[in-house]
Amino acid sequence: MTRKNQIGRIVKCIVLWGFSILVFVPLIIILLNSFKAQGDAVNMSFSLPKQWIFTNYQEVVSQVDVFGAFRNSLVVSVCTVIIATTGAALCSFVLSRRRTKLHRFMYLFFLLGLVAPLNMVPAILVLQRLGLMDTLAGLILLYSALVTPFTIFLYYGFIGSVPREIDEAAIIDGCGCMGLFWKVVFPLLKPVTVTVIILNFMNAWNDFITPFYVMNSSSKMPLTTMVYSFFGQFQRSWNLVCVIMVLILVPIIVVYAFGQKYIIAGMTAGAVKG
Repeated sequence: MTRKNQIGRIVKCIVLWGFSILVFVPLIIILLNSFKAQGDAVNMSFSLPKQWIFTNYQEVVSQVDVFGAFRNSLVVSVCTVIIATTGAALCSFVLSRRRTKLHRFMYLFFLLGLVAPLNMVPAILVLQRLGLMDTLAGLILLYSALVTPFTIFLYYGFIGSVPREIDEAAIIDGCGCMGLFWKVVFPLLKPVTVTVIILNFMNAWNDFITPFYVMNSSSKMPLTTMVYSFFGQFQRSWNLVCVIMVLILVPIIVVYAFGQKYIIAGMTAGAVKG
């Protein structure tokens, strides 16, 4: 390696480390402020706490139903992942393998969901007619509908890279349609499947606005809405708000840590195929 290439590599590493630090700074600020007193946390500074107050977490647990909200978020996120991933994978397999005009139109119709904004009025009316307002099932179905277009977009491109000869060999060996997909094709979709699981989980887990439209009962609210318990017109307990943020971030970091190596492969395949 020449000296010029070495210098370029060092500069590249420095730049990448700089961007990484910029990403982690807000997370560190949130973590530090979760251990500060209410007055010290107002400025949301990067400084260490003057006094480490570990009881902030205990105070949050005692004032709001954190475990119930955590359970609601987990149920909604996991069910959204299962419904959206399963439905989109099956739909994408059919659309990718049968390239008729009708299936092409259906694929483009699904892609409209990537650019069309969510209109809450018709969504709320549909949920009311179905009796799903103020229910976790209604929130799950709404999230599933929102993430399905992007999930189909990723699966469609990845399935297009799977050779059709594999389908033909499986059919000759006696596989039916469902057996062909679940036993032969789906195991080959591991990178994109992990990608959509992580992205769909993050979308459902991190959403803050939608529950306020479709949920009325505080006992059914997800964890993200607990921020309002400590921030309002007459109260701004930023230290306790940061505690909630830390609790929200932990599952996301864990899920991403286990599947991050598949994200680039899944995103790339879904972006260039089809």
